Amino acid sequence: MNASSRSLQQLEFVAFDLETTGLHPVSCRIVEIGAIRFRGDGTVLGEFQQLLDPGRPIPPSAARIHGITDEAVAGQPTIRDVLPRFAEFIGGGPAILLAHNAAFDVGFLSVECSRQKHAPPEHKVIDTCGLARRRLRLGNYRLETLGRHYGVIEIEEHRALSDAVLLKDVFLRLIRERPAIRSEDRLWEHSPVLSFQDLGAILDDPPPGFEELWEAIADERPVEMTYMGGSTPGATRAVTPLGVIQTRGQLYLTAICHQSDREKTFRLDRIAAYRKMS
Repeated sequence: MNASSRSLQQLEFVAFDLETTGLHPVSCRIVEIGAIRFRGDGTVLGEFQQLLDPGRPIPPSAARIHGITDEAVAGQPTIRDVLPRFAEFIGGGPAILLAHNAAFDVGFLSVECSRQKHAPPEHKVIDTCGLARRRLRLGNYRLETLGRHYGVIEIEEHRALSDAVLLKDVFLRLIRERPAIRSEDRLWEHSPVLSFQDLGAILDDPPPGFEELWEAIADERPVEMTYMGGSTPGATRAVTPLGVIQTRGQLYLTAICHQSDREKTFRLDRIAAYRKMS
């Protein structure tokens, strides 16, 4: 039998979810990883749950969502210690990974792998949000909405392991929607493959012309830059650069914009000029 024609009933999957200190992987950190390993027939093979010390305070806005506080993560291991354990849990075999809005979770893990000099997983990844959009017609495709649609959720906990379990239950029902998805090749027809290599890595070395920007990141010093994108192309704005991430071949600067006092992302190729501020 062709490998891509294997029955989903016998394939292994790992549904995983992260809780974080914020929305962007360059400036924010992971505070919890949860995952469940199972076969396509629904048999649960193992669970993984770990709180992490992010090495920085958890903003109240994030704590209100997942309920994880600074006190809860005090004394917990760091991502450096947990990454190898999580890699061992997902294994080096042919398991398919599942994440909801996968670019978020995969992006965070990819950046942490880059930051910790840890090889990123080579597993294929399915975005269950995209799969749901192809299989259902709903007002929105949040994981909780899908859980209520299928009657597999009672309360919204927003914790990593409970969301991973919910993700498993939703996925198993999505593949049973008519016409049912029964083989691996049919699964890829409904959900294009994603990879960790595509969804984010910190760029360590500056491209020509951006050497001083890297110095500003290292020194945590603000810069004044002329940006040719956004709502006011050509405007000059003051930002404090946090880091540069490469996603799908494109480079982005993550920075705190002084005008709005918010974290924003800027395409590096649209920064026309910049200078460090005193």
